[in-house]
Amino acid sequence: MLGRWILSIALVLACGSAHASSRAESMFEELNKDFGSVPRGPTLVHHFRLKNNTSETVHISGVRVSCGCVSASVLKNQINPNEETSVIAQMDSTRFSGSKSVTVYVTFDKPKFEEVRLLVQAYGRNDFAVSPENFNFNEIRRGKSAESKITLRFYGYPNIEVLEAKTESHYLKVNYALVKREGNDVIYEATAVVREDIPVGKWFSDIFFKTNVGSIPMVRVPLNVQVESILTVSPTNLSLGTVKMGDSSDRKIVVRGTQPFTILGVEGLDDNWVVKELSKEKKEVHVITLSFKANREGDLKHKVLIKTDIPESGTVELTANALVNR
Repeated sequence: MLGRWILSIALVLACGSAHASSRAESMFEELNKDFGSVPRGPTLVHHFRLKNNTSETVHISGVRVSCGCVSASVLKNQINPNEETSVIAQMDSTRFSGSKSVTVYVTFDKPKFEEVRLLVQAYGRNDFAVSPENFNFNEIRRGKSAESKITLRFYGYPNIEVLEAKTESHYLKVNYALVKREGNDVIYEATAVVREDIPVGKWFSDIFFKTNVGSIPMVRVPLNVQVESILTVSPTNLSLGTVKMGDSSDRKIVVRGTQPFTILGVEGLDDNWVVKELSKEKKEVHVITLSFKANREGDLKHKVLIKTDIPESGTVELTANALVNR
């Protein structure tokens, strides 16, 4: 009888633990990342994204790893309901050769203790190299196409061929060509092109090059790009600080575009503000002068919209605020 009770308690605890683990795991988009075959040298980076899909605030107390070749961190430890964050895993490919699997342990201490295991793995090789380490576009403006190049170099495979280049995003196009084949030295050049209509934001993706060699079936090359808006405004926060009643002040706003445009109007200001200079010319850079006169007391805050004739994404926003005292 006692044995049955012990078995029952063990089963209940096991089920409870599995349920708790699955609740935390359900916040992650994925639990595993396989970098595939990689040359020795670059640092491999992956963002494990998670979203708090519960009604309670969640807190990550820490992350740890099973191997020193991987470091891990979390962007934001406290996640309110419907908020998102990422656990960033960085794998140093100089510290291993051959197959390597590392576990990242993510510990939650609120609303209760839970632990999620994330797996990162890669196969370190010395028989090919990628230069530079990734397709890096840095910052580009939406509405303009851009390209980035890398070189793939293979050692010891005189008959190797790149058969295909696969991308995870339809906003990317990849071309490649053989540039050298001399004995065991084979070099390909690849170009990644970003489409003009790629959305604004910071993007991470991977390009996979398929070969005809069984020991190197796929070569992964990471890609990152920061896409800025067609229009930008500076400053984005126009703060006048503390102003006395009756005082006046002028401020200049600079609006830049990736193409010539006309400003149609400025909305969101009250009678404390006057738009002094507003050019109707079509050009890539406009300077707007806003004049402020303190007509009433209080903490004045405004969301200002600058509208242009650009068909899509033709509006930029800034905040304007002043604290008016006697």
